Amino acid sequence: MPALVPELVNAAIDASVSPGDLLRRALVVARRLAVPELVDWISSELNGYYSGEVPDYRRVQGQLMAENPIHGPIPFFAPPDMAELLSDFAVRQSVPELMQLAQSTTGIYSHFPANIEHTLMQMMREANGVTMRPALRFSTVQVQGVIEKVRSRVLEWALDLEAKGVLGEGMTFTQQEKQTVQQQHYHFGDVSGSQIQIGSNSSNQTQTQTGGDMAALSALIELLRDAIQQGRIEAEVRDELQAELATLQAQAASPKPKWAIIKATAGSIKAVLENAAGGVLAAQALPYLTALL
Repeated sequence: MPALVPELVNAAIDASVSPGDLLRRALVVARRLAVPELVDWISSELNGYYSGEVPDYRRVQGQLMAENPIHGPIPFFAPPDMAELLSDFAVRQSVPELMQLAQSTTGIYSHFPANIEHTLMQMMREANGVTMRPALRFSTVQVQGVIEKVRSRVLEWALDLEAKGVLGEGMTFTQQEKQTVQQQHYHFGDVSGSQIQIGSNSSNQTQTQTGGDMAALSALIELLRDAIQQGRIEAEVRDELQAELATLQAQAASPKPKWAIIKATAGSIKAVLENAAGGVLAAQALPYLTALL
């Protein structure tokens, strides 16, 4: 009988084996080895990520576009900091869905949540008097890149098992093979920005905020500070926003920012700007607030 792990290695390097089939084979190996973190990762890749964070390799940069009813999609230009945050996109579709998207010949588009879409359309209207629906455009190359990353991770894992002598002869694993694997800690999600960790003997993993979170915090602080200094905020909300700004500045200066406080403060600022009909300032702040929330 064939051995499970060598077969998985062969499947991972065989381009004729679809990524979906490869993941299903990997799921069999992960379940029979009783490795829950791998089962969770493979299941998410097969079924999609519909809650929580996605692995770092599933974050891609889209191109901001506006849907022109006459000429079709045209580039939409936003301030650089805002554009960077808006174009950062989490790919949540399952691998089988991505395989279908990768066959597109017209590009791949995604629309924004209703609140962000409304704000961006308001910005267009105030800037040039026209209203077009904003969207993000992606290339099939980006989608294919996510798929290939998944295939590479399965291959790396299978090769690591081989190196440890975990083969699954006769389509089953011995108790010793299971113990060998269960002494390791696999972290395929890497939502904190680390590389895939194979064969780690330590289970201490610290979840940290991403660089994008810090960038959003810094940009929001600078935006609010400039707006207050230039008198662009109505008097009835200026003092309230000044107090919220002081909270953000204190957390940003801390060696260990408390993100629960930052998130709560961002929510308060968002409510203040919306209730005050903040206009352009609300539109400028929304991408940063969304990133922090």
